[in-house]
Amino acid sequence: MPDQEWRIGQYVVDPTPFGHGSFGSVHNARRVTDGLRVAVKLVVLTDEHDGADKIAAERRGAMLQEQFERAHGMVPKVYDYGPHERRHLYIAMEFIPGGSLAAHIRKGPLAPAAAAEYAILICDFLDKAHQFETTIEGETYERIVHADLKPHHVLIPRPGEIKVLDFGIAKALAKTRLGTTNNWGTVLYASPDYLESGRVNEHVDFWAVGVMLYEMLSGQRPYSHLEDHHRNHRVEHAIRTNVPREPLPPSCPTDLAAIIDKILAYQVDRRYPTAAAITSDLQAFVAGAEPAATREYATAPTMPIGRSVMAPWPPTRSTAGAPPPKDEVQREIPPTDPLPIRLPLPPAMGTGAPNTTAASIASVAVPPRAARGRHTLRRLVWVGALLCFVALVATEGAAWIAAERFRDEIDALDGPVVAQQRQGYDRIRGWSIFDVGLRVRVNRRLKDRLVRLADGVIADYRREEPTMGPLEWQQADDALRWALELSPGDSSLLAKKLVCDAHLTRFAAQKQPRGSQVARQTYSTAIEKFRRAAALDTGSFDPYLGISRIEVYGLSNVDGAAAAIAEAQHRGYQSGSREPAQLGDGYLTRAEKSWKLARALSGDERRRELERAQVDYGRCIESFSAIVGFGRAAQNLEFCKRRLDAVGRELATGSEKPEVR
Repeated sequence: MPDQEWRIGQYVVDPTPFGHGSFGSVHNARRVTDGLRVAVKLVVLTDEHDGADKIAAERRGAMLQEQFERAHGMVPKVYDYGPHERRHLYIAMEFIPGGSLAAHIRKGPLAPAAAAEYAILICDFLDKAHQFETTIEGETYERIVHADLKPHHVLIPRPGEIKVLDFGIAKALAKTRLGTTNNWGTVLYASPDYLESGRVNEHVDFWAVGVMLYEMLSGQRPYSHLEDHHRNHRVEHAIRTNVPREPLPPSCPTDLAAIIDKILAYQVDRRYPTAAAITSDLQAFVAGAEPAATREYATAPTMPIGRSVMAPWPPTRSTAGAPPPKDEVQREIPPTDPLPIRLPLPPAMGTGAPNTTAASIASVAVPPRAARGRHTLRRLVWVGALLCFVALVATEGAAWIAAERFRDEIDALDGPVVAQQRQGYDRIRGWSIFDVGLRVRVNRRLKDRLVRLADGVIADYRREEPTMGPLEWQQADDALRWALELSPGDSSLLAKKLVCDAHLTRFAAQKQPRGSQVARQTYSTAIEKFRRAAALDTGSFDPYLGISRIEVYGLSNVDGAAAAIAEAQHRGYQSGSREPAQLGDGYLTRAEKSWKLARALSGDERRRELERAQVDYGRCIESFSAIVGFGRAAQNLEFCKRRLDAVGRELATGSEKPEVR
């Protein structure tokens, strides 16, 4: 300890901090009673608007940490905590020797097995935390979410052991809540769903594990080129909009890359549901077995053609609540226009012609009782009109309030709950005659949010290895259908809707027997929808990306795929590895067809088929040579080379039977 020290509680503290937590500094200290070395975290109450909330969060975090350590360890022991100088807070805890995971990463990327082992330890901690039941200040909770996991908060006292720091930002979640709000997490390790809504649940921690695992393997985070020491708004935008991450190093095994892809999937229902599920795949990787994520993200033969639909996870990015029971029927009460009030017309006057009927009526004296009856009727009419007006104002006012509440939920609207939120919107419409609240306060903002949801799915397909399946495309289709109802006649929205329809049709075709007439007709229907979308939005290349995939894998038309890719590039698309892979697969398929057909032919016909196979094998080699590290490109490249050699020998020797190798 240096000579300059000061006293906090029963601890002598070095005023020079050796670290910083979320809201405070961490100092070396020793306990006066026995000289025990401890770490004291000092949280200073600032004049910021949420200063008191930060103090309360750190105090609650100390209580959580104390109880969790007694049950499971894996966090530093808490010896003492309390106020300092009346305003501030100190927390005295176990001093942990050894460096942090961040310090290990700074030395360079970790070996894949070592990175997986650390991730397993972190997931073990999360598995315990997410099932930890406790009572804090009289309120019972069923789980803890850390909400700010990062390498600086993971200490490594000795091999095979970790200690997790900074429980001050952690959240103890009540059984009645799907999530809670957290405004202090680190953007670099934040999930897109948290950045959208500010609400946290277990999936916030899982995402952080994925980023840390990525960082351990590559030595940097997924968007390191966008990071700024002062502001990280570019990183936040990249995460929120699903911008492709920087590639993992070639040394990263495919199985481990598949696990990271699943942890960091843009749609929550594509991710692992629990920490135990992540652990299971990581343990399979360490043991040399195939993780479930590898099977899910497997490609055949080079590009993924389709995958099964996963059940949606319970929505936690929306505060709309759980969906209604299946047996509950939502009824829409249509607005009812008030009946028109018809008043008796007076007799014709000033026409210049005698009106015998009017004259006879005028000649009869009106009895006083009849006059009183008409007066009463008029009063009843006016009272009824007044009541109708009051009812109208009250109804529109209630609908306006409901619209304001709905408006507050729009930013948390997510794909899995679009249908549920639509029911809430329709109920508000049922209360109102003129829909003033929805028109003025909701519709434009809602439309923009729905379009952003769909754009996220469409943008995912631009990636070299898309992660979205039928479930996400159906959610995007539902969102755009709703958006079109809010903005009918918008051709750009209709084009996007057709793109979603076409992809859903493509998925439907994949369920048919391969090569069957039904499958081919369904694929052709999908292409027609893509072409209609392209005609509506002449600047979009998305339809042609879908067409190229169908032409190769659905219709075995590699020339059609090449034309679609060329048109996409003409519209501004920058090709990556996916397009050469698709064409390579297409040329390989066509070459194999010619090779097999040559076996049944002889003479000039056989030679023509062999020459066609020779050309297509050459194109296959050309396509795969540029993307050797992508998918199965390397294997297909070597296969095409062997086939090309065999075809060359057949053509040179003029043998009647093609070689089979």
